[in-house]
Amino acid sequence: MLHTVPMLLNYIIWTPNQVLFELGFFKVRWYSLMIISAFLSGRMLLSYFFKKEGRPVEDVDKFSLYILIACLVGARAGEVIFYDPIRYLKSPLEAIFPIELTPKFQIVGYKGLSYHGALIGGFIGAFLYANYNINFSLYPFRLKFVKQRKVGQSFLWILTPLAFGVMMGFFVRIGNFINSEIIGTPTHSQYGVVFAKHVVEDLSNSLPAIQSVRVLKNNTAKYDAIKGYPPVIVECTFAGVGVEEEAIKRFTEDRLRSYLRASHIKEHIYVPGDSPLDYTITRNKKSQYIVSVKAFGIPRHPVQLYESFSYLLTLIVLFAWWYYKGATIRDGMIAGVAATICYSFRFLFEFFKEPFNVLIPGKYPITMGHMLSLLTVMAGIIVLIIIYRLPNNKKQVRINQ
Repeated sequence: MLHTVPMLLNYIIWTPNQVLFELGFFKVRWYSLMIISAFLSGRMLLSYFFKKEGRPVEDVDKFSLYILIACLVGARAGEVIFYDPIRYLKSPLEAIFPIELTPKFQIVGYKGLSYHGALIGGFIGAFLYANYNINFSLYPFRLKFVKQRKVGQSFLWILTPLAFGVMMGFFVRIGNFINSEIIGTPTHSQYGVVFAKHVVEDLSNSLPAIQSVRVLKNNTAKYDAIKGYPPVIVECTFAGVGVEEEAIKRFTEDRLRSYLRASHIKEHIYVPGDSPLDYTITRNKKSQYIVSVKAFGIPRHPVQLYESFSYLLTLIVLFAWWYYKGATIRDGMIAGVAATICYSFRFLFEFFKEPFNVLIPGKYPITMGHMLSLLTVMAGIIVLIIIYRLPNNKKQVRINQ
């Protein structure tokens, strides 16, 4: 099938560095920064919520701690249980600690975190906060649950600030976008994203002869006539300066050619398999050879940003609803609406994600993400039904700002 070549090349080639800065072996990653931003922003919103609802603002720190720990534990447990149980059964330490043991030991951070797991963890954390006082110490080790309900902070009431906090997860999805994680399916939209970060890293790390790699738009070439994908240039700068050009040619036509046609590279960038490698060789000011290979990029849906925007929009709408009508809204209703709306969006966006953990194969496969989102929507509806069946005895003292 032939595709019409668009007049403008507005797609994005995405090759960010996921590390913000590093000091020796210690690295600060953008993803970690997004999680911290979600927590700090959520805490500010919770402080405002408690104050406006007439509850002790000093309780916010305790509530935030319960939810933070519960969400992190739930998010990690959800990743392990829902998405990759076999791997972590073989290496249980990697499930608990932010490390990789193979092929070598390294601190990698918690790359796998489940949003559904975080939601379940937050739900459990809210229940514990509302009904128990937890006494914990490391030395001597002590973990004791004392049943003690919070005055004026019932479980249903606490679900509203929990919902606001969970929707701060829009920061986390931005972190996924920076990391090129949870990528979308291919699209012929001009506004798709070529997630070339892993291609750049793999070429640089796997082929020592190459010092650096860039993936650039090729605005002078035509789109692929069969698949309709845009032309790009994979620019490889070689490390040595005393290498013969013939050696560079042999390396390019042998190792580089084979590498660019590997299956994990072809998910993002591909060169036609039935034609010779089309490339040019130049030199930079440092006399280093630069090989520029003509290839095609595969733009994909930036589904991480779709989700992020849906969480942010839902948060704004529900927060405005609470701000102006909070005195008449039953406890827990906002949480039920949030779960229903957010995870209805999430169910839809799963169709735009590269299928992972497929449960029902087909043209539009049903994945674990679909099932978990559907269950969350059903849980939200059940919460709303329960709230409507309960007597409306809401009595709150609100502080108008």
